[in-house]
Amino acid sequence: MAYYLVTYYIKNTNEKTKEVFNDAPYKSFNVEFKEQKLLEYISDFFEKNPFVRYCTVMNKGSKYENEYEMLGSAVNPYYTEKPIKHDYKHLDAEDVIVKDSLNKVYMGSYEPLRTGFEVNLESEQKVIRLGAYFYDLKGVLICEATEADQEKYYKEKFITFPIVDDDWRVYDGEEICDGIEQLIVGKKGDTIPLAALREGADFNAREHWCSYEDQLVSLERHGITISNRKAYDSAEEFSDTVVIGIDKLDDKRFRMDADWGSYYIPRRFFHVGDDDELYESNEDGKPSSFRQKLITRIVDDVWGLSWFFNKPNLRVIVAAITDNGFGFQRNKLGPIPKDWYYTVQTLEGEINRKLDEMHKEYPDNYFRGKRPDIVKEQK
Repeated sequence: MAYYLVTYYIKNTNEKTKEVFNDAPYKSFNVEFKEQKLLEYISDFFEKNPFVRYCTVMNKGSKYENEYEMLGSAVNPYYTEKPIKHDYKHLDAEDVIVKDSLNKVYMGSYEPLRTGFEVNLESEQKVIRLGAYFYDLKGVLICEATEADQEKYYKEKFITFPIVDDDWRVYDGEEICDGIEQLIVGKKGDTIPLAALREGADFNAREHWCSYEDQLVSLERHGITISNRKAYDSAEEFSDTVVIGIDKLDDKRFRMDADWGSYYIPRRFFHVGDDDELYESNEDGKPSSFRQKLITRIVDDVWGLSWFFNKPNLRVIVAAITDNGFGFQRNKLGPIPKDWYYTVQTLEGEINRKLDEMHKEYPDNYFRGKRPDIVKEQK
């Protein structure tokens, strides 16, 4: 038996805050279930409440522990835009802590038993990625590793913990086990290409923390501009096409990657289900516990990019990878083979059809808070 905190989210319809927060918390429940019973409970709640968009799940080992750990999230397969049948007032935006809700169990959890504390302040206004979200790096806390630390952080003698945001919280999550330097995404005022978010976007695709657009907004709120230009000294932007290459791993398993030189969407693994539909998989080939349809995830990603960059004509091209460059060189692409599953062959058309429908329903929906992307002058 395990103990969970399940929080359900709905579409934010508050006119004052909906441009900032796409979703709003609806209800939270503390529940005690076996894992399989938990999934049945969530599925049943989704079916009875189709206006709920998704939920997050946190757990703890026993009811006597004080801290929850993030387990994952689940998207409602029964979701519909139909209004809620009873009165509901959204929480005010200032009362909703969005960006820290998945990380805060790791904040300030370092143990006073560690010795040799040293705090170094950061003066360069760096921004760091922790999990799927971004934070102002205020400094680092360096201390000797305990035995538990050495087991968790690969036998290192000293551990460096990032200190983040204006309340100077210390972060102790697994992302820092290889050091924090590779987690630095830039400094305030920098402009970075969309592809620079690759690791964070891929992490989020695996862990289901938030939407792609939430990540993009999170970074820009920390003072870094995300560019969709081909080069910093050129005003030319990517074409309005996301090119997706699909690699067949075995009879029913596939991997998809965004092609170089176009808008980046996260890598995903998927499989053909017993109903011939395409479902997201884990990297090891096992079905995702949330049974999310691949088309839903891709549409959400492309819609988020379209909204963020104000590109209503953004659509996808789906091709087969005929020669995999494995990250060292560009993959070679070709038509989807005729002997692949029909749902793979028709994936491109189905994605673009859904995007067409969404843009017709929301013809003027874009991110009005996007930071201006200024072209760097040639020297």
